[in-house]
Amino acid sequence: MHIVFADEIDASFVESLENDGHRCKILHVSTAQGLDQLIGDADVLVVRSTPVTRATIETGTHLGLIVRAGAGTDTIDTQAASENGVYVCNVPGQNAAAVAELTMGLLLAVDRNIPASTADLHNGRWAKSEYSAARGLKGRTMAILGLGEIGLAVAERATAFGIKVRALNRSERASGLLDRIDRLNIDFFDDVESLLDGADIISLHLPLNDRTRNIVDGDFLNQMAHGAILLNTARGGLIDEAALLTAMETKAIQVGLDVYEEEPSTPVGDWDNSFVEHPNIAGTHHIGGSTQQAREAVASGVVRVIKAYADGQMLNCVNLADRPLGACTLKVTHRDEVGALAAVLACLRGAGINVQQMQNEIFAGLSPTAAVATIQASRPPTAETVTDLRQLESVLRVEVAERA
Repeated sequence: MHIVFADEIDASFVESLENDGHRCKILHVSTAQGLDQLIGDADVLVVRSTPVTRATIETGTHLGLIVRAGAGTDTIDTQAASENGVYVCNVPGQNAAAVAELTMGLLLAVDRNIPASTADLHNGRWAKSEYSAARGLKGRTMAILGLGEIGLAVAERATAFGIKVRALNRSERASGLLDRIDRLNIDFFDDVESLLDGADIISLHLPLNDRTRNIVDGDFLNQMAHGAILLNTARGGLIDEAALLTAMETKAIQVGLDVYEEEPSTPVGDWDNSFVEHPNIAGTHHIGGSTQQAREAVASGVVRVIKAYADGQMLNCVNLADRPLGACTLKVTHRDEVGALAAVLACLRGAGINVQQMQNEIFAGLSPTAAVATIQASRPPTAETVTDLRQLESVLRVEVAERA
């Protein structure tokens, strides 16, 4: 396969893919020459911070897989990918420790006013009395929005500081996290209003989507306690910065940020942003996952996703339907021979039935054996279509189960 990296990756991981026979290329994307002009005949595209637009996806006529070297996929047009049959996969959890460490660092920086204190030292000013008024973290209450891999890593570290942790009830939480959650004394609440009531630290670890964009708005900030601390190491778009600016002035909200609504498009450059100049903000440069440990873990995860794809398997795919589709399930047991499945599909096509999902499993034993095709169909077949299927030479049995 031709694998294109739109962002830098350690050479050893590229070498691992090249040793498997893949052709790899690292691009240097600029604003003058966008990714859509550089994608070429790539089969796989790997990105970290470079946006992947509809134009890029539709230009990449060979493109079959986009891998986000990280967790969030909001910089990728997943709708365009789905329309063009391109898998979008991510590498969740690999930078969780790095982001959690920075979150706690920002919390300490805000509570102990470390940035201003350091600036005074650099300017030759000693102000011990001015910087001796920190409240401290032990016994305080942190509300975490987004108790996934990163949010849970923050909860574990906050608990070690003696902070009481709370989060929202979510039935769909990943099963792999449940044992770790059970080991922590986390209080759960059913709604955001109850979650914020009594919390004096709020930490955001949500993906950015239509549901979460500007979740921290004027109403949210009005529910926060006076002088509370807000931390965001997830996505800048989670916060309405104009509303936050007002809350910093009227409610003395203290803020630790690694991400911002609008960020520079280049790694280094001038940035004229009056919002981040506010004295209540301690900030970093969108570096949450940027430790050597995290980079190596993410790169290793990217390689696993690509190698699985080369073997016909999908890891961490975010744009496949996560539930059975269709109006009914057909189980067609057939002989494992050339043309058997083609005949079944042709029969369904003739009946105007769309196959929305399908899995074909072959029985073990000496050849020839049988196989069973489990087909999720757009609508139930008529009795006549079922009869036509059963009369196919290679078909042994047909079962139909309509979905409730």
